[in-house]
Amino acid sequence: MSRLWADGDPIEVQVGADGLPRAFYWRGAWRPVSTIANRWRVRASWWSKEAWREYFKLATADGLLCLVYHDLHAGAWFCARLYD
Repeated sequence: MSRLWADGDPIEVQVGADGLPRAFYWRGAWRPVSTIANRWRVRASWWSKEAWREYFKLATADGLLCLVYHDLHAGAWFCARLYD
């Protein structure tokens, strides 16, 4: 089972020099990233609203498995899914 936030739940992200997320602030706590399992970009137009995002499926040091994305147009980060 997983939880999905279709519009994304805003998060604050600390990135390394390589541009990869190192930690993110979500639900009142900083979550250090322990592993990035997958990474991909999506650039698509849907009903004239273009989406350009970079997704990361990652695990945190405290045991969460999440799907987060970086909105490359706005520069904002979001948590899209939390896996159980």
